[in-house]
Amino acid sequence: MKKHVKKTGEAIRIPVVLLLIIAMLHSSACLVIEPGQTTTLSDATRTTPSPTPEQTGSETTRPPEPSQTASPTPEPTPTAVPTPIPSPTETSTTTIGPLPSAAPEPTGQPDWSHIELLDNTKTGWYYMPAEPPGSDVPASVPGSVQTLIQNTRSLWQEQNPQGKPLYLTMDEGYEYQNLTAGILDIARDFDVTISFFITGSYLAKNPRTVQRMVDEGHLVLNHTEHHPNLPLLLEEEGPEVALNELRQVERAFFDLTGQQMLPFIRPPEGSYSERLLTLLDQAGYRTVFWSFAYRDWLTDAQPEPEAALEKVLANLHPGSILLLHAVSETNQIILPQLITAARARGYRFEPLTALSTP
Repeated sequence: MKKHVKKTGEAIRIPVVLLLIIAMLHSSACLVIEPGQTTTLSDATRTTPSPTPEQTGSETTRPPEPSQTASPTPEPTPTAVPTPIPSPTETSTTTIGPLPSAAPEPTGQPDWSHIELLDNTKTGWYYMPAEPPGSDVPASVPGSVQTLIQNTRSLWQEQNPQGKPLYLTMDEGYEYQNLTAGILDIARDFDVTISFFITGSYLAKNPRTVQRMVDEGHLVLNHTEHHPNLPLLLEEEGPEVALNELRQVERAFFDLTGQQMLPFIRPPEGSYSERLLTLLDQAGYRTVFWSFAYRDWLTDAQPEPEAALEKVLANLHPGSILLLHAVSETNQIILPQLITAARARGYRFEPLTALSTP
């Protein structure tokens, strides 16, 4: 009996072992493990990797592109590569360095700071005629004035004239009854050169007359743009504004004639100061005063022609700079007689450019 039971137990164990073997074989058929891959039981639930090209027989050697969601780790953001800047060509603009903190002064701009230290007291030009009249003796000025004149290369009469020259000058602030045309006719007929000091307003209103002056060989010189009191303008507005009174006339003259105006300036009303004369000298101008003038500029109170002619002739001297106004009817009347009488005494009429200076 016992022997029969033992055989029955062995018989039961044998089928169980067989079942276990069969189960293991079935699981092995469903799980594919790549060489070198470590796996666990949970690995059996993952998606089978894509076959390699060798497994599919494909000729493509590039590995398959990963899906945008295949990897849980995001791809690193590529560093942007800047677009290279081409080298500048020959026509490109040159690179400019750092700008200065303040704009530089214009090239050639003079420094007038030393001018402001000089005396700017307004003084009216005057001279002392020689005695007795008609002696051909030069006029005179105080010694301090003569020193200032010499130091600033200003002119009022020729200091060492050769022979008996006269320098006839006329101021032109405005035209009156077309008198200048008659004066130009007389100058042409008597072969006399006149040095005209004109304002900018005169030039603007009488361009044909100014052009005629130039065409007939006369000197056209500077009497400022607006006829201001230059020492006062210098005090209130400064050197550049004062000099601009001259430059405006020069530009207008050049625009009209195509010629450069010579650098002679007559201050309006003969007003001057040490500061003004020094400024004009250092700016390249020759200031021109006079050694004879008389009250001829009042158009409604003209002097009698005979008395005027006698006065002018009595004050002639070698190297004299005569100032007459072209608005004077008396001057137009006496001019032919003046020229004739002066020449009879050995005088000759010259332009200011012939005046000898130190």
